[in-house]
Amino acid sequence: MSELKSLFKYLAVALVIVVGGYLVWSNFVKPDETGEIGANMGDTLLDQEIVGIFGEKIQFSDYRGSILVIDFMAPWCPPCKDQIPILREIETVPGVEVLTINMDYRYNMTSLAEFAADEGITWFFGHSPMTALEFEVSAIPTILVVDQNGIVIHRGFMTTFNEFNSIISPLLG
Repeated sequence: MSELKSLFKYLAVALVIVVGGYLVWSNFVKPDETGEIGANMGDTLLDQEIVGIFGEKIQFSDYRGSILVIDFMAPWCPPCKDQIPILREIETVPGVEVLTINMDYRYNMTSLAEFAADEGITWFFGHSPMTALEFEVSAIPTILVVDQNGIVIHRGFMTTFNEFNSIISPLLG
């Protein structure tokens, strides 16, 4: 009889794990079935609210009408640090807005503000590991370029100034 109880306990635990895994997958990882809203090339960018390092809140839709460059990064990442001077240069282009989003949950807003000051980040710098998860960011820095209509036109990794220029110039007309 005790063996049967043990078997039921193991089955109950396995059922909880399977159901929990499915719920996480279906709510956070499952690909968008429409293919129209998301963070892949050709998608309309999924709108998200991001909290900045000083408590300000933005949504991606706030930037409609501008070219939006979104940089997913982490302060410990050397290529992410190498991307910052390029973003600083891109940020000066009229009609282009840059957002940097920390995806590492281990950082708090105070440490991110110190990092931003040390690195000279003057544009919006937010913290949203959940957005990185929803956008399936698997390597950093991940760069998204979104056109004035909210369509993702580039998704890549470390992006040079010349690459940015070739992506953005046609949009500036």
